Amino acid sequence: MPASTTATTATTSTGSRPPSSVPRPDGPGASALEGAAAALCGLVAMAAVAWLALWLLGAGSVGSPGTMAMALAAMAVGGSVSAGSVNSGGGAGGSGSIGSMLSGLFGGGGGGMSPSMGGAADVAPLGVTLVGSLVLWLVFSRRLRQRHVTARELGARAAGAGAAALVAFALVATLAHGTFSLPASAMSRGLGGGGQGAGASGAGSGAMGALGGMFGGSGSSGSGGAAQDTTMSYDVHVGATAFGVLVWVAVVLALGCLVSRRVRVPLGGAVDRVRPGWAPSLSAVVRTLLVLVVVPMALVTFVGVVVGGRVGTVAGGVLLLAPNALAVLLTLGVGAPWTAATHPVQSQGGNPLASLMGALGGGGQQATAQQTDRTEHLRSLAAGGWPLWLGALVVTAVILLSCAFVAARNTVPAHSRPLHRYDGPLARQLGTAERFGVVTAVVLGSAAWLAGASGHFGVSMFGSEMGGMRAELSGSVLWTVVFGLLGGGVAGFLGSLLRTADLYGGMTSARRILARKSPSAASSHAPAPGTDPGTLEAPLGNR
Repeated sequence: MPASTTATTATTSTGSRPPSSVPRPDGPGASALEGAAAALCGLVAMAAVAWLALWLLGAGSVGSPGTMAMALAAMAVGGSVSAGSVNSGGGAGGSGSIGSMLSGLFGGGGGGMSPSMGGAADVAPLGVTLVGSLVLWLVFSRRLRQRHVTARELGARAAGAGAAALVAFALVATLAHGTFSLPASAMSRGLGGGGQGAGASGAGSGAMGALGGMFGGSGSSGSGGAAQDTTMSYDVHVGATAFGVLVWVAVVLALGCLVSRRVRVPLGGAVDRVRPGWAPSLSAVVRTLLVLVVVPMALVTFVGVVVGGRVGTVAGGVLLLAPNALAVLLTLGVGAPWTAATHPVQSQGGNPLASLMGALGGGGQQATAQQTDRTEHLRSLAAGGWPLWLGALVVTAVILLSCAFVAARNTVPAHSRPLHRYDGPLARQLGTAERFGVVTAVVLGSAAWLAGASGHFGVSMFGSEMGGMRAELSGSVLWTVVFGLLGGGVAGFLGSLLRTADLYGGMTSARRILARKSPSAASSHAPAPGTDPGTLEAPLGNR
């Protein structure tokens, strides 16, 4: 009887003991709110980095850093910026100047036939994009690193992040409009003036002075007047921003789910079967590129904030465009062509203002005609006496070979078979080469596409451009993919051979032989011989 009572008491105490704390799945509403919070945190981080870069660049002297930071955040996800002149009724040119008479004749304060300046910029500050992507994924996956998630919960989080990012960035793009001051000297250089050429020193500068007076300037340097800055307005295209932010959120979340070592997501189906073979290569390349970008950005930014001056200006540019520069360097290293080109815009025939400018300046059109297209191939440049492409080749080869070695080390042999039917002695090496080559081609091709930039600035009247300048930095995405596939394949093959040599060398070392014979060598985490982990975490070293 006492024993039965004791057993009953023990059973009762055990039954009343609270179960072990296992996190329960969040509801759809809570998951969507956490995803929305991740998107908003990414936006705040992007705006903060953009503001810091503008502060280092001294952009506060030409416009409002707040609205400029919002514009950069929108551009970081695919938005484009356009600018136009802001005409004022009281220009510095005086009521009797040619510019004032033309402005009054054609509408002055912004009429449809008045002279107007305009421009557009299509460039992605990938430094801002990178910081926002990291913050988005870290906040999005914070709870996911603590427990397993269901497909429903993951979908709710992704939907919340996408919806919040769409609304927030559309609002930012709508509010990202303001004005900035464009120096008169920049306007003259952009239009091909400035009086530097042999035929443009006299009449050309006079024509540019008359043109500057139309927009509130006070003549040219040749007339002795002090040039006045021109005020321009800018705004962001909301449609391009909205589309770009949806693509950005989808790519960041998909990439994070594939390369994360702690987050276990139930993608299911063919993805879970393919992921163990491809994820090590993708993880090695993405993580290496992140380290190569984030560490220099952080160091240079810290030095720029402390030192200031010209160092701060350089730090601001690095904070915005360091990933762009790395993308150009790596794609040059695999052999892709990059060109930087400028194209002066000539005044179109039949423009009545062209003959007027010729009458005012005599040689104004001649000065403009002297400007020709200029194209610079980056691979032909030299740094320190060495060709730029040679340095890029060495850096890219070292990076790809290191990534391939890490990918081969983290890939389970069962998932390193070739994509085609081949069971020869080099089957594992060929399988690693194929997967690593495809991953390299996709990553470098995307980098080449994102790093391209273009811009346009000009003066228009009567519906046609009188002059201006177009500039672009472009690389061939197709050639980058082809060369990346070849270079990545070679690097993957050599990296797998190095891994095999290292593996056999380690097996024959006396220290490892003794370690394998010791009783403590057996690990509870090691799979049984002949078994296949079959998960993403095993090839990536997760436990």
